[in-house]
Amino acid sequence: MSHFDCVGKLLRVRGPFTPLQLATTFAVIGCAAAASIPACVRAVRLSRTAEATENVETIFAAGMHARIDPATPIVSTPLTPASVPRGTTVADPAGTWDHPTWQTLGIMYSDPHWYAYRVDVDPEPGTALRVVALGDLDGDGVFSTFERSATFDGPTVVARPGLVVTAELE
Repeated sequence: MSHFDCVGKLLRVRGPFTPLQLATTFAVIGCAAAASIPACVRAVRLSRTAEATENVETIFAAGMHARIDPATPIVSTPLTPASVPRGTTVADPAGTWDHPTWQTLGIMYSDPHWYAYRVDVDPEPGTALRVVALGDLDGDGVFSTFERSATFDGPTVVARPGLVVTAELE
């Protein structure tokens, strides 16, 4: 008798699962699901924050270049789009990113996005440049805020280290 015949015999001899075995199996699956579903939900929500992190850094780098180069003057922008997306992504209508500063920085988002963006430019000593992203990921009216800024040190523009995040997953 070969090895495969023995295994086949064991499988045939054994009957259906007992209620205790089924209950144990479902309990283990339920525990695994209960542990993994919140982690999956958090991972999905965190993936939405990647948009703000990447876009703020991109806008900030372009803004720093413009603040250092006097040939590319920029001014503050209004919140773009004008209202913060609430609980869903938005696709902007044509003309949303037509502000002169967005044009100078080469910024335009045609794909649906979770956040609204703003650039603040201060000609006086203080904050030389601030880039802000506001999002309402779950539509509850509480905003996630991502901010990067630079200050003047005499005539020099100096980037403050790091991204300031408030209520990341709100």
